Amino acid sequence: MVGGMVESIADAMAKLDEGTPPEPEGSFVDYQTSMVKYSKAIAVTAQEMMTKSVTCPDELGALASQVTVDYSQLAVQGRLAAHTAEPEEIGFQIKTRVQELGHGCIFLVQKAGALQITPSDSFTKRELIDCARAVTEKVSLVLSALQAGNKGTQACITAASAVSGIIADLDTTIMFASAGTLNAENDESFADHRENILKTAKALVEDTKMLVSGAASGQDKLAQAAQSSAKTITQLTDVVKLGAASIGSDDPETQVVLINAVKDVAKALAELISATKCAAGKAADDPSMYQLKSAAKVMVTNVTSLLKTVKAVEDEATRGTRALEATIECIKQEMALFQSKDAPNKTTTPEEFIRMTKGITMATAKAVAAGNSARQEDIIHTANLSRKAISDMLITCKQAAYHPEVNEEVKNRALMFGSECTIGYIDLLEQVLLVLQKPTAEQKQQLAACSKRVAGAVTELIQTAEAMKGSEWVDPEDPTVIAETELLGAAASIEAAAKKLEQLKPRAKPK
Repeated sequence: MVGGMVESIADAMAKLDEGTPPEPEGSFVDYQTSMVKYSKAIAVTAQEMMTKSVTCPDELGALASQVTVDYSQLAVQGRLAAHTAEPEEIGFQIKTRVQELGHGCIFLVQKAGALQITPSDSFTKRELIDCARAVTEKVSLVLSALQAGNKGTQACITAASAVSGIIADLDTTIMFASAGTLNAENDESFADHRENILKTAKALVEDTKMLVSGAASGQDKLAQAAQSSAKTITQLTDVVKLGAASIGSDDPETQVVLINAVKDVAKALAELISATKCAAGKAADDPSMYQLKSAAKVMVTNVTSLLKTVKAVEDEATRGTRALEATIECIKQEMALFQSKDAPNKTTTPEEFIRMTKGITMATAKAVAAGNSARQEDIIHTANLSRKAISDMLITCKQAAYHPEVNEEVKNRALMFGSECTIGYIDLLEQVLLVLQKPTAEQKQQLAACSKRVAGAVTELIQTAEAMKGSEWVDPEDPTVIAETELLGAAASIEAAAKKLEQLKPRAKPK
């Protein structure tokens, strides 16, 4: 049995040295992912063999067999990874380290066989433990070689994490601005920061080009592009925050518009980095390449939008209009994410979903009022309010729809009316823009028609959320439910007290 396993591992090692492997169907990243899985599995089994050598030597045969199977798979993937790795030296290093691990696995399997013949031999036990440790060390060498061949992808992961932190920081800054507490540290004006913002934004466009071309280039160029874009977005958010603070806390709405504009850029960059990571090393006609091009377009759109917002900040006659245009674009992008097949990271309750629809009702009323007043400050307020209301609704709608207890029909209804509500709301905001350009009574009447469409979709969303609850659902905040729960609790306490009284024995009378 041991002989067969040794032969199997030796064959797998020999194949690594054979000529050109079959034409790879995947990219280096695909083979790397599989190799990491099999390498870690071998390390886990080796650790288990150390334990079983002392507690249960009978089980070593099955574990040795598992090591053999995992190594054979690792060698197949290793051959393809070595062929697709860049530069060639990395490929050679991967192949060599997988072969070294093969030698370690052979020794481990042989020692497992020897220990099964003489289970009480302490010397063989020690040798098996040493072999298992050697295998674990060799696994870590394989993993480090794989990481070296994946420098660009690793840099993308690091950059994505940095951008995620920036978006969270911008959300906090928006909270401070909305509360009227975002102030400049000295007597600067926005003009002092304008040029710096424009210059950094243009540098980010260059980084975007590098990222897109980096997906088709080697890992080194991809790593450079990812690191550079993360650095530039950090600089851009810093200068925009300084610019927003210089506007002064007496105009919080304009501060929020500006910070939202750079947040849109950061979100687009996060999507672009993710798309670049997926497209790295893939063929030009691969679907991931189309996704990359689409993400790059959104990135350029959002940077252009930021530049327009920066130019409009000091122009009171157009800054509301500009804010509304940016919000419409942002909502369209949010809807594209909502309509993707990707499941949300977490789910939520129907009550939370209903709560979020209330924001749409308020934002709709504000949008109609802003269209009728046509005042720039009302338009800015509407732009900021609309962005948050729609974003919150779309996120909770998808989270509630994907709850495991929600059936397919209700889920599809929720997603359909979430889209319907958003499309209706975009139409309403676009009608507000039309009113600003051509403030006729006829155009203003259209605002009411648009708002009715949104209200109809919100009603459908609430009904769908009610359907999610099911017939057995009760509202924990319903006063009747609260009273009933308290009564049941009181009844249980009385019953417990009565039982205690029954168990009490009368005190013995004094003699």
